[in-house]
Amino acid sequence: MNEFTGVWIAVLFVVVAFIVAMKKGVVKLLASGMAAALGLLVLYGGIYLLPNLAKTYVDIDLTWQVIAGVAAGLAFLVYGVSGIILRILVKRAFNPDTWLHPLVEGIPGGMVSLFPSAVVVFFLFNCIRVAGTLQELNYVDSLARDGVKDMGGLIPGYPVSSSWRNGVESVPLVAPALDLIDPFSNRANRNAAALVIVSKSEYMKAYLSTLPESAELVEMSGWRDLLSEPAVTLALDKLDRVALVLAPPIRAAARESGSWELKNLMLQPLLKGFVESIPVRPPDPVRVE
Repeated sequence: MNEFTGVWIAVLFVVVAFIVAMKKGVVKLLASGMAAALGLLVLYGGIYLLPNLAKTYVDIDLTWQVIAGVAAGLAFLVYGVSGIILRILVKRAFNPDTWLHPLVEGIPGGMVSLFPSAVVVFFLFNCIRVAGTLQELNYVDSLARDGVKDMGGLIPGYPVSSSWRNGVESVPLVAPALDLIDPFSNRANRNAAALVIVSKSEYMKAYLSTLPESAELVEMSGWRDLLSEPAVTLALDKLDRVALVLAPPIRAAARESGSWELKNLMLQPLLKGFVESIPVRPPDPVRVE
């Protein structure tokens, strides 16, 4: 598997959906895709709107777990109900006596299937981004711990899911589009969180400060200052990566420190270089009795 595995999975799904729509018709696939689109709209809308609604009307600060749970529950409800309704409506719209009937199958049906395929690929890419970001932040934290300089040759490689995420983001326009709807995997926010973790380790920080692509950002004093923020401290203590990235001080720092530079900071080669720079620990001498 390589970093483009997630992209190839998406391509395979689109091709299979195209062939199925050609052979068996596009009605069910289109209805499901439209329902999924409505569900995703509710999901992401809930993630953005619920915190403000709760704070405004009941003066409660919701945790990200509650927000995600409520938004996901509403999204599944909308998907289930709309799926039933849309299947009936789409089937009627493509009846033999309608002008849309020629689009039911064949090449036209395959072309129509690109819409529901795009919805699924959009969701797939977002899931890959979230998983990759979680694992990357865990990896950064493991490298920023005391004693890492004595582990040369024993440190695991860069997470596979994070490589998949980077492959997905290399597709033109995908990363900027997903940045707009996903605050957790937003490149500026997640890289700001990573730099805060890096600031805990003088050893790691010293290495990254020698690299032209990361030196200016790493040496900014604000990252270490964020370690004293209660929301950041709590998230780090609980190893809660989502809470860390979504912490208001982190997101504010991402905006203030230059989001362009943060968005274009690629951690994968930097972390790989850091691991390779750690001297391999020589084996313990064998004692001969």
